[in-house]
Amino acid sequence: MIEDKRVLLITQARTGSTRLPNKVLLKAGDKELLLRFIDRILPSKFIDYIVIATTTNPRDISIIDLVKGYDTKIKAFRGSEEDVLDRYYQAIINLFPDFGDDEVIVRVTSDCPLIDYEVVDRHIKEFIHYNVDYLSSRIEKRTWPHGMEAEVFSFGALKQAWQNARDKFEREHVTPYMYKTHPEEFRLKELPYKEDLSHIRLTIDYPEDLEFIKAIVESENYRTSYMHLEDILGFIESNPSLLEINKKRVDPSI
Repeated sequence: MIEDKRVLLITQARTGSTRLPNKVLLKAGDKELLLRFIDRILPSKFIDYIVIATTTNPRDISIIDLVKGYDTKIKAFRGSEEDVLDRYYQAIINLFPDFGDDEVIVRVTSDCPLIDYEVVDRHIKEFIHYNVDYLSSRIEKRTWPHGMEAEVFSFGALKQAWQNARDKFEREHVTPYMYKTHPEEFRLKELPYKEDLSHIRLTIDYPEDLEFIKAIVESENYRTSYMHLEDILGFIESNPSLLEINKKRVDPSI
C-alpha cells in the first residue's frame, strides 16, 4: 500500500501462446517461469496483491493449480481469453469489489521472469509523485531491456478504457486506449531507462529466449542472491556471449 491506496499487480497468463506454447509453465532450473515471475515480485514494498488473470479455457486450469496456495498475496481469476481488457476489469471488480477509482494497478506481463521488484517499485513511486493517470516504461520508445518494463495506472483510467474501447487491438492489449489511441483523455508519463538497452531480451517469446533465461537463472550468481537489474546487466557484461543466444529475435523496429 502507498499513501493509503491499495496497489494490485495484475498479470495475464495463459497456455495458448502460439510462438512458445505453455511458456509460463516451462521451467528454468527447478521452478516454473510463472512462479519465478511471482518470486521476483513478492519482495515489493508497495504491492498488496499479485493477481494472476488467466482465461476460462479449460486448459488454463493448470495455471490456477500451479499458483493455488503458493503465497497469501496471490489471487487468481479466470476471464475472457480474447478481451484481456475485460479480464483485467472483471478480475478487480470480482476480487476487490470496493476498489476505488484512485487506487493503483500495475501491469507486468507474465513472460518476464526476471522482472525486478525494485524496478516495479520505482514505477509506482513515480506514478504517485507525478500524480498521473498512466505511467509506463515505454510510450514513445523502448529503452529498458525487453522484459524489464511496467505500466502503472489508476482503476479509474482502466474503467474509462473498459467502458469506451471498441477496437480489437485496444481490448486485446489492455492499455492502448490510454496511451495510444486516446492519449488526450489521460495524464501520461513515460519513465525511460538511463540508456537504451532495448536490444537485451529478458522476456520469453521464443525457445532462444528460454535458453538465455536459463543461463542466468541456473548461474551461481542467481542461486545465491536476488539479482537486481544492475546485477543481471553486470552478469551479461561479464558473459557477453550470452547475448548471441537470442540476438536474432530483437525487433529491429524498437
